[in-house]
Amino acid sequence: MEKKISLRVSEEDLDVIDQYISQHDFPNRSAFIREAALDYIERMTLHEGHTEIPAKISLNKKIRNLIHYLIAMGHYESWDAAIKDLVKKGLLNENLEHLKRQYDIIGDISGQVENILEVQRKQERKYMTK
Repeated sequence: MEKKISLRVSEEDLDVIDQYISQHDFPNRSAFIREAALDYIERMTLHEGHTEIPAKISLNKKIRNLIHYLIAMGHYESWDAAIKDLVKKGLLNENLEHLKRQYDIIGDISGQVENILEVQRKQERKYMTK
């Protein structure tokens, strides 16, 4: 259900709005104001560090989970950054799978390195106490 509201705008601002509307694809002032307000809210929300997927994009659960994983791993700082990068590359699903495999391999190697370092620390402690 739509509701009617009143809005006060200076003549100068209204002239700018009307000129913009006449040069772009807006049927009327209401449509322009509505779109401008929603766009402002979306941009401000993204700048506040939200890491959720934009509402206008629909992805299957597997892809959403992969993007969550890559954001958590620090590869992307937000949904916006992930979607822009993946769309630009045009390889959404394949690219996500590849990145996840890379991070999994790095995680495995990190675990192995940590185990080796722990063995070395134990040996050093063993020799230092003798």
